[in-house]
This record gives sequence, structure tokens and C-alpha cells, in this order.
Amino acid sequence: MNNQSSFICSLKYILLSIFILFFSENCLSQPGWYNQNSGVTNNLTSASFINSNTGWCAGNNGTILKTTNGGDGWILKNSGVDQNINSLMFTSIDTGYAVGVKGLILKSTNGGDSWLRLNVVDSTYDFSSVYFVNNSLGYLGGAKTEPDPAKILRTSNGGIDWDFVEYQGAFIKSIFFINNTTGWIINGHYVIGVEEVKKTTNGGSDWETQYGTVTLNSLFFLDTLVGWTVGLGTGPSIFKTINGGNIWTPCLFCGVGEVNSVFFANYSKGWLTGRQYLYSTTNGGNNWILYPDIEPTKFKRDIKFTDSLTGWVVGDSGIILKTTTGGVLTDFTNISSEIPDEYSLSQNYPNPFNPRTIINYQLSMFNFVSLKVYDVLGNEVAVLVNEKHNAGAYSVEFDGSGFSSGVYYYRLETAEFRETKSMVLLK
Repeated sequence: MNNQSSFICSLKYILLSIFILFFSENCLSQPGWYNQNSGVTNNLTSASFINSNTGWCAGNNGTILKTTNGGDGWILKNSGVDQNINSLMFTSIDTGYAVGVKGLILKSTNGGDSWLRLNVVDSTYDFSSVYFVNNSLGYLGGAKTEPDPAKILRTSNGGIDWDFVEYQGAFIKSIFFINNTTGWIINGHYVIGVEEVKKTTNGGSDWETQYGTVTLNSLFFLDTLVGWTVGLGTGPSIFKTINGGNIWTPCLFCGVGEVNSVFFANYSKGWLTGRQYLYSTTNGGNNWILYPDIEPTKFKRDIKFTDSLTGWVVGDSGIILKTTTGGVLTDFTNISSEIPDEYSLSQNYPNPFNPRTIINYQLSMFNFVSLKVYDVLGNEVAVLVNEKHNAGAYSVEFDGSGFSSGVYYYRLETAEFRETKSMVLLK
């Protein structure tokens, strides 16, 4: 290669590098939800995460996947079966259980790398839910051939032995226990077409009916008093209790269709998913915010979070969606590459605003940056920035379309700097 050709190649490389650097520095965004490659096309029905790196999901035809890097890579594990798996739960980084159709009960003691089939019942049972309170105490729920009654199985020694808990009902759709004695189930009836929330306070020996409606799919409780149940009905499909299920109150829900799964990270922040949508709440379910759905034709079947920011959704055709911003879509721009003399956080403008406002800030050195929005009670409602930035001046937009009028606070944090300012959303 002659000197002229070498010069031209070098120039092209330099120009390409400058373009990539400019694009990455000036057009930055954090997606609300994004796709992860599962490597499978089978429907995925259930997910379980021990921490933000390690998790599993399962589905049809015995599919079990595992990740140890937050879902950047998913590894297909050999379950040894071809039945559909309906529910999966890990109690530790080593121990997990999976249940499904035709009497399927699986257990792993090595992090899901291999599975042992537990031959507890015959193939006339279909299990829909598994829930373990700890490594030893667990419950399975499902149904036998219609019109035989539903069965609840209980183990107190990690699945070595199982007891049939006496129960009258047609089928069990969901189980959730908050401690060794207190738990809830969703129970269905073939004849009358009603599904009920039932509660036990003695480890499943007795069950009390608390609430009934047309279709219920999922339960979630934060403690013995506060919980939610979701499904599909002629009216609201999200219900909340603050007294252990004695009274269930419908939540305001602006969506349509069937809700499959609900999860709350705390008493304020929660998410739900169903056929063609993803919703979140920042006020305990009183109001719900619709997120753009990047897979609108796919049925979403389960949602799990490890904290208020990081979560996953699994569903049909092998889809796995992830968020690291609590589902919030944000965009931010580097408006100046000049190195400022100091850190600063500017007052948002316009202020008051409806529904969008701009927040500017400056960094005097390369740093990890967190810019979050809080309500007046101190609940985190949005994550605008949560990553490393070069020194420079930045601008980020906050969209308050899904939030109610009021005072909000935004806080910028780095290793060397912290500052909080208030803003007013006025609709």
C-alpha cells in the first residue's frame, strides 16, 4: 500500500471515530424496556430472580433458561422433560422448583444446571403455581381432571415429603405466602364461573373466602396487610387490600384486556403486565402509567423486579424484556463538551410545567451520574440518568404526562456532588 492510500485509510478511520464519538456523546438515551435475546421461541410463562444478575425463566416444552449477567446472555438448561412448565421459583442461588402439566414437579440444587423430577402425583394433575416461604416450606397448587376438586400440596422438608392439604375447589391459579402461616390463593370454580381470593392463617389447614369476581390471575403481598390481585373482569381488573384481604378495593385502571402478573418493589412503586401492555404505578396502585410496548402483539405472562429500577417481563414466543430505569424512558443530550469549572444543577424550565420540562446540569470530571425524581413523600418516581458521563454540560427532559399535579423534587448525585431542587407540575 502506498503512502497516499495509507493516508486515505487513516483519514476514513479518524472521521468514523469522530462520528461515533459525537453520536454517542450527544444523542444519549435510556430505554424504558428493551429486548433481550432468549434464544428460544417457546412461550415463557414464569421468571424468578435472586439478584440483579442471576435469574431463571421457564415455559412450554420443558424450557428453562438461566442468566448470570442480568440477562445479557441466557443459557438453555436441560430440564429433562417436555411438559409445559407453568410456575418457577428459586429460594436461593442454588435451590429452585418448577411445576407444570401432567403432574410435573422439578427441583434443582445446583442453580438450575440440572433438575430432578419428584414423582409425587400422577399425570392427571396440572400444577399452575409454586410458592416457597423458605428453603424448606413450600406449597403447590393446581387441578385434577374436571370435576375433581383442586389440590394443594405442602412440604416442610424441601420437597422430600409432601402432604395433601384438604381443600374444596375446582382449580388453584396462584399461591402467595408472606410467612409460615399466612398466605392467599386464587381459587376457581367450574360450575359457577367465579374465581376467589382465599386466605389461611394456619399454614393452609383452613381457608377463608375473602373476595370473588369473574377472572383473577395473580397475587402479590408486601406484608400481612397490603396486597394486590389482578385479572380480567367486567369492571376494574386490579384490586388492593390494606387489611390482609378483609376488604378489596378496585384500583383506577385506564387500560383494557387481561392482566396476568403484578409486582411491587415497595408500597408505592409497582408494575403489571398482560396481553399487550406494560403499566406502572408510583402511588400504590391508585393510578397507573402506560409505557410504550415494544412487543405489542406478544402476550406478557410474568413480571419480576429485583429493586425499584431493574426488572424483567417474559412472555410468548420467547420474549424477554428488561428495564434498568423502572420502565421510564429518558433522553439526555451533551450540550457542551467544554469542561466546566464545577458541578452544578440548574433550575428546570419551564417551571411550573405541563407536561414536560428541561433539567440542565454540569460535570467537571468523568463520573457516574444519578438524576432521579421524587414526589413530596420522598418516593422515587422516575430515573432520568443512571450511568457514567464525561465532563461537560448536559440537558435532560422530564415528561410528567403520567403524573398528577403537584410538587416534585429532582436530585443530582455523583461521588463528589449532591444537590436537590423542586419543580411544579401544573395541569
